Amino acid sequence: MYSSGGKSKHCKRCPKGKTVASGKGKSKNSCKRGKRLKCSRGYYLRYGYCYRCPKNMYSSGGKSKHCKQCPKGTTVASGKGKSKNSCKRGKRLKCSRGYYLRLLPDRYGYCYRCPKNMYSSGGKSKHCKRCPKGKTVASGKG
Repeated sequence: MYSSGGKSKHCKRCPKGKTVASGKGKSKNSCKRGKRLKCSRGYYLRYGYCYRCPKNMYSSGGKSKHCKQCPKGTTVASGKGKSKNSCKRGKRLKCSRGYYLRLLPDRYGYCYRCPKNMYSSGGKSKHCKRCPKGKTVASGKG
């Protein structure tokens, strides 16, 4: 797609059989025949543009038109999923002190605040512990 700029609010589609890299279409003459646009790994091709794969998805790039879901229990940051091997089990799933990790059926890990009078060292801890008798702590502070 291309746009002549100025007051133009919309891009125009390149003629059939021609394409231009994202952000490079300044006029109809920018559209060229030949090699189709290829995307970097971690991105997918859609309507002649490269889009970053969402969190927990990966793509080998090139002419791939979609991203693939990371295997269950693994994660990867948006745009960083370059292959299935980019998806790591629990690598990014670490909680702050006072929070515990909970893996849900949707394959994502979430950090939850420990209740009042309970504590956690954070990291990959999956439970909060009760404070010793006579000791107190505010929710999420222990």
